Amino acid sequence: MPPSKQASTDAAAWQETRTRARDEWPDDRLDVLLDQAVTAIREATRGKHAAYGWSGGKDSVALAHVAELAGVEDCCMAMSNLEFPGFLAWVTDHMPDGLTVINTEHDLRWLARRPNMLFPHGSQSHHWFKIVNHAGQRRYYQEQKLDILLLGRRNADGNFCGPKGEYVYTDRENITRYSPLATWPHAAVFALIDREQLPMPPVYDWPRGYQVGTGPWPSRQWTRDQDHGFEEVWQIDPDVIRAAAPELPAAADWLHRTGRS
Repeated sequence: MPPSKQASTDAAAWQETRTRARDEWPDDRLDVLLDQAVTAIREATRGKHAAYGWSGGKDSVALAHVAELAGVEDCCMAMSNLEFPGFLAWVTDHMPDGLTVINTEHDLRWLARRPNMLFPHGSQSHHWFKIVNHAGQRRYYQEQKLDILLLGRRNADGNFCGPKGEYVYTDRENITRYSPLATWPHAAVFALIDREQLPMPPVYDWPRGYQVGTGPWPSRQWTRDQDHGFEEVWQIDPDVIRAAAPELPAAADWLHRTGRS
């Protein structure tokens, strides 16, 4: 089994986990886990206005299935104007029926004024989650007057899921988040996705796809340096860098230095 996504760059280990998932989680065992999650969600949301967060990543794909079985159909997705076109096309084809998209409007002009946000390192990398994911969720939560927002965060991915054993918490802005899949291992998520034939986004076929996941292209984490970040984006979609070059000096410089066009 691969470690948390933050620590793993081994695509083969992730693929092996997925290949063996149905053997480790046959129907009877998976149904018990699924029933437990559905029951827990129903109890946590009873009498409350609830929704779930959907990013298009593997965990949110699994969460969508579980949440809707529990009767929670409304959901939100936070995004910027710096997403990969291939991912956006997939989202258009596979978004849940109850999805509301919150666009935080971060774009190339904004990025050009903040070079520290281009393939950030260390603590800077978490700023993308705050200004896109968290900000979008907060806006949706407040606009819809929610009581609780379900998330696909899991311990196995190294995510903060709230107090152990409860996996629900309320932040300073009075937003209550609940992670019903917190204790699910990687294999259980894959087993559910494969059994139910749930759609998976193209990001997992991209360089370090399981480690990086979804998100704006400049937010790619754990790059060695800026050149490494641009190289990965080029491998995914060269047109992203070509389109960025007129407004983003770093992109224009990289294209010039590497002889790309």
